[in-house]
Amino acid sequence: MDESYVDGRGGSPPRDDASLADIFKTFVRFLLLGFGSLALLFVIQLVLYVVAISVLGPVPEGGLEVQLISFLSLGLGTLVVAGAYLQNSGRDWSFVDIELPSLRDVAWTLGGFVILILGFLAVVSLFDLLGLSPAEHSSTDSIINATPQVILLVLVAQLLVVGPGEELLYRNVIQKSLYDSVGKPRAVVLASVIFSLVHIPAYSAGGASLTGVATTLAAIFVLSLVLGGVYARTENMIVPAVIHGSYNVLSFYSTYATGGGGGTEALAWLF
Repeated sequence: MDESYVDGRGGSPPRDDASLADIFKTFVRFLLLGFGSLALLFVIQLVLYVVAISVLGPVPEGGLEVQLISFLSLGLGTLVVAGAYLQNSGRDWSFVDIELPSLRDVAWTLGGFVILILGFLAVVSLFDLLGLSPAEHSSTDSIINATPQVILLVLVAQLLVVGPGEELLYRNVIQKSLYDSVGKPRAVVLASVIFSLVHIPAYSAGGASLTGVATTLAAIFVLSLVLGGVYARTENMIVPAVIHGSYNVLSFYSTYATGGGGGTEALAWLF
């Protein structure tokens, strides 16, 4: 594991005295990195669609091919953006915190997953109390109407692609890179804000209200704080990746099994 917060060759310890202007500039820079990954994901997805159509012919909407393209795009997009950032910032892949989980890591994984579930239930209860209606994810209908084969692919991809890919970029790259300029606590908060904001396209499609989108982003921010806090404590990307992937598996399967009537599909998809 790379012990440096600055690069793979060494660096200064974290600081907590950054000015608001410096924090804002740093935040914007990493926010652009997050949205840049979405743009690259779209480009990769478009290329894969063209290749699939040229090879297989028309691709059925919501089918196995579409889901496969979607998850391949996400995996490749986050990996390329993370690698490009590490190279451009003078770091190398030793900056990535991947270790065989210890018993302590396993305990954090189990505990973090429970906290995430409890956090979700608390957020849902609060929104019900306030009369707030979250926006639905753009993929809700396709999941509800998916075949068992597609759902199996979706669930496996959450554990092997979505969780690891997004935790690599938003926790291991963005959050960890923020440690040196703002310190760990504020880095967790800023990375969680970025993580929630990059979900705007996924939840604003289909004519969702501004209030609904804002409600959903607030929920994602709260849940992201848990992932960021767990990563900060364990310094092992595998831990939040497993929590993230497992949480999405539960959320997707709940949406599929209840036909969208379980009330979980609008909030819980952390991708």
